[in-house]
Amino acid sequence: MRQFTSSYARLALFVLVMGGGTGAAFCAQTPRIAGDGVHDDTAGLQALLDARTSEVRFPVPRVCLLISKTLKIHSGQTLVLSRHTMVRLKARTGHVMITNSDHDNGNENMGVVGGIWNMDNLNQDLTAYQKIHQNDPYTPDLYTGVLMRFNNVKNLTIRGLTLKDPVTFGMQLGNIRQFTIDDITFDYNLQRYNMDGVHLNGGCRFGKITNLKGTTNDDLVALNADDAGWGEMTRGPIEDISVDGLYSEDGYRAVRLLSAGSPVRRIQFSNIYGTYRYNVVAFTNHKVHPGTASTFEDISFRDVFCSKSGATMKFDPAQPGPSNRALFWFEAPAAVSNLTISGFHRTENLWAADNILIDSGVTVERLQLHDVTVINNSPGPIHVITNRGSIGSLQMSAVYAKAGEKAAGGAVVSNQGTIRQSTLRDISTVNVSPEILERH
Repeated sequence: MRQFTSSYARLALFVLVMGGGTGAAFCAQTPRIAGDGVHDDTAGLQALLDARTSEVRFPVPRVCLLISKTLKIHSGQTLVLSRHTMVRLKARTGHVMITNSDHDNGNENMGVVGGIWNMDNLNQDLTAYQKIHQNDPYTPDLYTGVLMRFNNVKNLTIRGLTLKDPVTFGMQLGNIRQFTIDDITFDYNLQRYNMDGVHLNGGCRFGKITNLKGTTNDDLVALNADDAGWGEMTRGPIEDISVDGLYSEDGYRAVRLLSAGSPVRRIQFSNIYGTYRYNVVAFTNHKVHPGTASTFEDISFRDVFCSKSGATMKFDPAQPGPSNRALFWFEAPAAVSNLTISGFHRTENLWAADNILIDSGVTVERLQLHDVTVINNSPGPIHVITNRGSIGSLQMSAVYAKAGEKAAGGAVVSNQGTIRQSTLRDISTVNVSPEILERH
């Protein structure tokens, strides 16, 4: 404890020197930070943030930093923790762990770097959360089990940290402009539902999300321009974002894009790896605003190396199963203007789930597939594309599809909808039909 107190004293002295008379008052009035995992450190940690210094370093605790209320970071601040310093939410308190200080007027130029942010979901009181109805409107004070939330921020960086055991989303962001999310580890016990990783709501633009690792119990990355009830913190376009580096074993879903009226456009994804229980990618409407179609414009995927997970599999592995288990699933109603998938490689040993499935009621104006490999060692056939909707222009090149004898009978394209025009070149197959199979 002596060493910890000394570290804190040095920090207080730094603030005193840098802040002059303001620092002296701050030093004298700052509550004690115990760092023992027993005493509540909220007041002391918030006091460090409220000193308004540009860089705030939380002291390294003997055990962990314990908080009982939401920490609020201000404009022009970066909060820095050592990578393995744990901040834990006190049992049965039910709060977002950290957020920006001004959701109404907005903040700018802020960052959170480092730390293990532990919401301790099994010890949180779920009474308030369980009383929420799906259609209850979002309010800032509504407890929805989110670990960290940022709303209406320009120039936000979240980097080099671990999110541990949220009740729902690890991270919820809305109306964020010019942002960087990098090097995030998800250490989830998977004991709660809706345990998203990085969840973006409407109004997010000009951002980069990189190097997300771990297994979540919902979407690793969700771009939800529209959402539902309590989850709709903001609503509006999501655009001009790059996502690079998603890694998960037995993950729920790597990427979800959701639109029900507001467009998702100019999004680039690259380097997606792992095995997934539901989808690698889902273009969804989810009927969150009935009567409005999904709108997706200029979306690209590059270098995807994924297959199905056997975890919790309850379907016949020789059958494709329901539509929402395809690796790439397009849910109706939806309109996709331009979609490119390149460097997509699947070696499937477990389950003949659909590869790319476009449901009835989905329109894809232009679909380009290049450098695609599907090696099927499962007990049933797999088509490279299963189309039940409408494709305007289909362009496929450098496609290789191979099936074992038990899985023979798949096709490069199984067309149960309409394809206005198609160009297929450099198609190679083994035990798979190289033609477009029409089914009526």
